[in-house]
Amino acid sequence: MQAYLRPELVEQLVRHGAVLRAAAPGTASLVWGGDNTVSRDITSHIAGHGLPMMGYARAVELLAGTAPIMVAVAGSHSTTTAAAALTCALVSRDPGWILAEAPKGDSTGYDGGGEVLVVDLCPDSSSHETSPPGWRFRTLGEGLSPTVTLVTAVDAAPPAFWNQEEALDQMEALSRRSDTVVVWAAQPGCQALVDRLHRRPGPRVVTVGRGTDLDVRVLGKFWTGDHHRVTVQADGEQHTFAVPVTGANDAMAVAAAWAAGWALGVPGQELVDGLSAFAGVEHSLTRLGSNGGIDVVESRAVHPREIAADLQGARMLTEGAVVAVYEPSGHLRSNALAGLIAEALGAADQAVLLPVHSTFPRGQNHADGSESILNAGSSGTLVRFEPDLHRQGPAHLVAALVQQGDLVLTIGSQAARRIGPSLLAALNQPKPAR
Repeated sequence: MQAYLRPELVEQLVRHGAVLRAAAPGTASLVWGGDNTVSRDITSHIAGHGLPMMGYARAVELLAGTAPIMVAVAGSHSTTTAAAALTCALVSRDPGWILAEAPKGDSTGYDGGGEVLVVDLCPDSSSHETSPPGWRFRTLGEGLSPTVTLVTAVDAAPPAFWNQEEALDQMEALSRRSDTVVVWAAQPGCQALVDRLHRRPGPRVVTVGRGTDLDVRVLGKFWTGDHHRVTVQADGEQHTFAVPVTGANDAMAVAAAWAAGWALGVPGQELVDGLSAFAGVEHSLTRLGSNGGIDVVESRAVHPREIAADLQGARMLTEGAVVAVYEPSGHLRSNALAGLIAEALGAADQAVLLPVHSTFPRGQNHADGSESILNAGSSGTLVRFEPDLHRQGPAHLVAALVQQGDLVLTIGSQAARRIGPSLLAALNQPKPAR
């Protein structure tokens, strides 16, 4: 590929996390997956040279086609923990996976395995912004026919699903290509999906959640201060397992993963044994450290409901104030969901807005996403970091807002994730407790 790319574009690929490998003479290709892993100038340059370029969705379809059994985890949000936990629950089946985030200790991305392949079909918030000209976006799970599909939520998640009706249409289409559909009850839009599936013959439907009329009942979840203890019941049998995650929503996601494994026909205790190795997900309410009596925790939340859930989880980790450092993901999503994002961030005592993570320069957008969120939020709660005004960097701005006993939650995948170490360094002066 280097024969076709300018050196500065090759460097840009590497900075964005691409791994370049030597190929056979005369062959070159670019597998592009959005999430700003490659920017528009790179994809345009590749297309201009006539090189083959494969979208992430098509690559997933080809890889999934090689597995005897494929389990898809799909939803407008909350797929990451469920998919990662499912790979542990199914350990006796030697699963492979395609994951956006892996269980702690494992590798993100594609990992081949035995008879089962677990695929996280999480919506990509920024793929539309990095697409080459004329790119055709495939619908959710297009070309896939899963043995089991776990649906975690059905809600608006622009630009993948601009509204709930669009999400329902795509989730129903994927569900009807599946043998069995496991639906996380009480999540947004999930009951509407179940109603649709029951209108005419189709896949077997398994419901999971808290309630008396569900196929897999979550009887209780108890936070010990270190982990959740979750008890589920299916076919009259009860199973209890420890879930080393802080957020109650993530604990329910692990219960949903157990239900998906049970729907696949794996014995309940076998799933419990597999989950004993699940240590949570990288970057999901992960404690980075403490300095000056202030804890720094990171989150990978993108959807407003994920943000609200992680802020609720952060409250469980401190008796002090919670300060959020939020990096919006894509201008399209940030503008469309500005009100919901601002409402979710309102659960923090104070929130610092970083620049939007996007490949589009600010001038190419009709509106700046972080400005839309700022305008939708409560006055005084949201503080926007602007490099021109805050020359010392975001870490120093955040450090000035916290006191001993507080907790900082960084939310985002790029700049927000990088701020953690520099913030810990900036918190080197202990502050008095409130």
